[in-house]
Amino acid sequence: MAWEGFTLDAELKDWRERNGIKANVTIISTQDDVQGKFVGGTPISLDVAEYNQGYDKFYGDELKITSPLDAAKIPNYSKEKTFSGFYMTEHWYWNNVLHGIPWIWGLNSLVYNPKVIPSIETYKDLLKPEYKGKLAFGDDTTATWPMIARIAGMGDKYPNLTLEELDQAYKALNPYRDQSKVFSASNGDSINLFVSGEIGALFAGWSGIPTETAKQNVETRYAIPEEGAAMWCDAWFIPPSATNVETAYAFINESLNPKAQAEVCKAIVGGAVQKTAVELMDDATRALFDYDNLDEVFRNAPLQGIPPRASDSYATYDQWVEKWTEFKSGF
Repeated sequence: MAWEGFTLDAELKDWRERNGIKANVTIISTQDDVQGKFVGGTPISLDVAEYNQGYDKFYGDELKITSPLDAAKIPNYSKEKTFSGFYMTEHWYWNNVLHGIPWIWGLNSLVYNPKVIPSIETYKDLLKPEYKGKLAFGDDTTATWPMIARIAGMGDKYPNLTLEELDQAYKALNPYRDQSKVFSASNGDSINLFVSGEIGALFAGWSGIPTETAKQNVETRYAIPEEGAAMWCDAWFIPPSATNVETAYAFINESLNPKAQAEVCKAIVGGAVQKTAVELMDDATRALFDYDNLDEVFRNAPLQGIPPRASDSYATYDQWVEKWTEFKSGF
């Protein structure tokens, strides 16, 4: 179960054929689709799925839908081969248990059509009168919520905002909703909206959208305004209900093959977690991120979690969802 474009259909085609493996793929539209497959009733039999780093403890400790992983069965995931920011760090390894294997990352930020909006230096540029009705919001909260905090000047506090700060953040967001035309339910919807010419900008979205719109002869660009961007990283996990566990391990390990990493990063405009993948990239893919200074990338756009599930001090995940649902109802 993976995001569209992240299924490694092309990148691991030869590997699957050599090993006689048939992949049945379920596409993720929003991260909530994932836990929906495993919570309540009879879990769906999926062998591998993805989680965004923000859902780490939620999946591992609260919902218990991840299985402890045996790192010895994933030799490509190692201190020598993997960039340090992605190796055995807090979003995948805690309480001496490895829950997930990070395999792809990137930056969520603003996407725009330069024929509609020539350039963007700051999110405030979207508030110009001539862009009214040109903006859209997407239902990817891992992309949008951190940027809501950033435009309100509280990005360094996210995901730990008080209820009062949460209210302030959404008040700061209201002018952007007033500029918006539609709400997009998925990356696919956002791509279609750009291609049809219905929108000129997406508030915060996947960096791969320009690649997808280009396939339909529509130019869009990915921008990092002065407010910055939000880093994301997806990790594979094996659910307790998995039935093809050894194949799942082999698939995860092969997703870290440097050649596959370089190819998928080009396809989805993403970042590699494996060191030697960088030298196999074409110049444009390699230039997407500063691999020589990844520590600086992490400082400017740290991997953040989701709001706390329970707290006496901060707005909880459910309270964020309530605010987000209220915001969406205004479209």
